[in-house]
Amino acid sequence: MQSFTLELYPKRGQIHILLYKNVTNAADLRKRLLSHDQELSYAFINAKVVLDKFQLLVATNDAVHHEFHSSLKTHNVHSEIVYNLSPTTNISESLRRFGISDSSTSIVVVKVGGNAEEVRSHLSTLIHGDEADIKEFSSSADISNMKKYYKIDDGINDQKEMLDLIVGSIAIKSST
Repeated sequence: MQSFTLELYPKRGQIHILLYKNVTNAADLRKRLLSHDQELSYAFINAKVVLDKFQLLVATNDAVHHEFHSSLKTHNVHSEIVYNLSPTTNISESLRRFGISDSSTSIVVVKVGGNAEEVRSHLSTLIHGDEADIKEFSSSADISNMKKYYKIDDGINDQKEMLDLIVGSIAIKSST
C-alpha cells in the first residue's frame, strides 16, 4: 500500500492505493458494490486497466475536485474515481470496463481518507487475495485492451508514452 496527499485538497485526507492479486471473491465484492453496500466505500478497479499509480492519482484528484465542487457525475467519490479512469462519458460503460468484474483476480483499491492501517486491516477482511506491491501494476496490465479503450495506436509500445496518452485522455475528459 502507498498513501498520498493531494496537494490541492490536503484536508480531504490521504489517498490509499492497494493492489491485490489472486483474488477469489471478486463476484461477491461486485454484487455488494452493485447493492450499494456502505461497508465498501472504496474504488474497486480492474488491475488490468492500470499502468501506473499516476493514472490513479490523476483520476482521484479529479474525483475529489468534483466532490469538493458538488459536481459528481456518479453516486460518490469512489465510483467517480472508476468513472474518471475511462476516456468516455458513458458512466455504465466506464464502470463496466474499469471496475471489477466477477472474474477479476487482480484488483486495485483506492480509498479517499481514513487511516492507512485501518484501511489495510479492513480490506484484509473484505478481500480474499494477496496484497502486492503497487510497483507491479504494469505486470497485471492488459496492454491490448488499454490501447483499445484509450484509442492508442498499436505502434506505440513504450509504457511511458502510453501513460502520457492515458493521463491526457483522463485530463481531457475532465475539462469537458
